[in-house]
Amino acid sequence: MRLSMRAILPIMMAGLTAGCAQDRLIVDKDWVPRRITAHISQVEPGIYGPKNMTVEFRNRTEMRSDIVELEFIGQLAGRERPPFNIYAGRRCHGCESNKSIYVHSAFDGRMTRRTKRHRYPGQLYSRIDGGLVEETRAFFGDCLPGHSAATIVWFVRTRLDRIGWENEVELLESLGDSLHHEIYKEPAPNIAPTLVLVEQGRCREIPGNRMSTEP
Repeated sequence: MRLSMRAILPIMMAGLTAGCAQDRLIVDKDWVPRRITAHISQVEPGIYGPKNMTVEFRNRTEMRSDIVELEFIGQLAGRERPPFNIYAGRRCHGCESNKSIYVHSAFDGRMTRRTKRHRYPGQLYSRIDGGLVEETRAFFGDCLPGHSAATIVWFVRTRLDRIGWENEVELLESLGDSLHHEIYKEPAPNIAPTLVLVEQGRCREIPGNRMSTEP
């Protein structure tokens, strides 16, 4: 059915603090969101389409997103293009989807539900027995020695059985015009050098959530 553009109903607007512009991990303040607006389209009287978002950047450029409940986290530098912005968000409104990390450049246009989804940090518990099944810490910036200053790194512990755990490190690195994704299994890089970079202000941790496994 055709959407009525006359019936766009704004339902949320979130401003971002001006302090973002002075953040040393912000690589291009013009591409920091100044406003993220959620809206829902009326298909016909009493019938509404899916909720989606509009991101307005400081340079007044706008980007649409099918990923909802967006929160701006930070940036990874691009080359001759807008930076790769880091967002938290969900695939759908009102569904049992956990918050996830999305990394997207406005150069690539609309964020869709095909945009790659990455785990959000924190503790993940089984919705069946309540047991802890995964623990994750995530960082962005200059966070892993031997790599560029434009990375996101996840340190992950996953339960294999009642007593056994597996460690892995997931890396997402900006190559300027694209993103490189890599997973390191045992022996995975140690978190200690990353924590030193956090103390130096070159890397920042993304606060974690307590979550349940999805259905």
